[in-house]
Amino acid sequence: MGAVILLVVVLGALYFSGRASEEADLAVDASRLNSRVLRLLSSAQDAETGQRGYLLTGDDRYLAPFSASAKAIPSEIAALTPHLLAIGVPQASLDHLKRLTEQKLSEMQRTVDLRAAGDPSGAIAIVRSNVGISLMDELRDQIDKIQDRGSENSSEHIAALKTSTTSLSAIIAVSAALLVALAAGAMKLIYDNHRQVEAARQQLADANESLEETVTSRTQGLQRANDELQAYAYIVSHDLRAPLVNIMGFTEELDRASQVFKDYLAKHGDGLATLEGSAAREAVETDIPEALGFIRSSMRRMDNLITQILVLARAGNRELHRDPIKLTELVDDTLATLRHRLDEAGIEVAVEGILPEVYSDRLALQQIMGNLLDNAIKYMDASRRGTIAIEGRRHGMFASVEISDNGRGIAKGDRERIFELFRRSGRQDMPGDGVGLAHVRALARRLGGDVTVRSELGQGTTFEVKIAADLARLKREDLK
Repeated sequence: MGAVILLVVVLGALYFSGRASEEADLAVDASRLNSRVLRLLSSAQDAETGQRGYLLTGDDRYLAPFSASAKAIPSEIAALTPHLLAIGVPQASLDHLKRLTEQKLSEMQRTVDLRAAGDPSGAIAIVRSNVGISLMDELRDQIDKIQDRGSENSSEHIAALKTSTTSLSAIIAVSAALLVALAAGAMKLIYDNHRQVEAARQQLADANESLEETVTSRTQGLQRANDELQAYAYIVSHDLRAPLVNIMGFTEELDRASQVFKDYLAKHGDGLATLEGSAAREAVETDIPEALGFIRSSMRRMDNLITQILVLARAGNRELHRDPIKLTELVDDTLATLRHRLDEAGIEVAVEGILPEVYSDRLALQQIMGNLLDNAIKYMDASRRGTIAIEGRRHGMFASVEISDNGRGIAKGDRERIFELFRRSGRQDMPGDGVGLAHVRALARRLGGDVTVRSELGQGTTFEVKIAADLARLKREDLK
């Protein structure tokens, strides 16, 4: 019964955690989509500002923002169309938006052409006809309607996220209560432990109450700002340990009660040579230890998952530091920590040339390189001698490092999935929870870049880590 209960806890927690993560990502995507729609209106306003400036002054400098916006708006509408259709915006609304922008850009282009041809009065006449104002007002109304649908879509995902977290709290609370009752019933056969059980139940009730309040608070915070998602994940993961600790404690109590019963059977074994006695002995010596072993292994698995979620949450909240870093030395230090495993596996490592110097966060880069090199070692092909090649370069305001191996490779359909939380690819014959690469991508993006992968199944894999060469520039951009 204990094994079944804990299995339900683990499966339920993993399912609802996955749902919560998915809905959180969708809510963030919805917010970003709204921002892109709003920037579309801003581009139209920039074009109009450039047009008016050119009409008033005749200065060609005002044509730059007009020309840039006029060129960007059609391509941005084309890029937004599939995403807006996916959230339920009617095709007719998008066609209408496209016609309005085309008419508005055409109207502005006519005035610019007239002014350029030496006919400012003709251009001003078009402006005074109020056609442009009418088109811009209609364009604003259309974008407002599209944004209303986007806001509804975001609210739907936030509501689904709240439902998933509430369900997660409920399944943990109910399952923990059932396990408490099971432990209390077993111990009652041996001795009276009523006071301890009541105290433990009170602690569990307090922990569940605190967890529910925290989840509710963080869900409301998610509706106010997207950047609170990481703090929310940290709080939920941290408080999930409270019922897990209680489950672990009651498991130990059940183990101790089983030992007492086992000792009792050992002392009175001569009088228990019946079918019921044999069944009792088998339960104490075989069934219960096996069940407890499964419970403990499941608890360790769940604790490890919670720890990995906490690592991601802390990484997202940690303040980045700008340090001068020679990537060659950082990679050499990382390889030194892995030297024993490299030598044991007979893997040859080649650092090609001198890696660039950057101003970035040392700890984040150490974690990125450590994860990627650890994966390269872990997933080598045992049928051939392993090789790892590392090279880097500086390009503009960015620096990149490529780590290539001749290991197992990654199937085409898994090349993006491996960056998702708790997702792994290929044979599951190596330890891991599918968190490392998600952590690497999150860190790389915080450092102003990203991580991408190129791979051929059975031939090898190359991970490219791109970061801002100077973290100070990234921070300045964040403040704008």
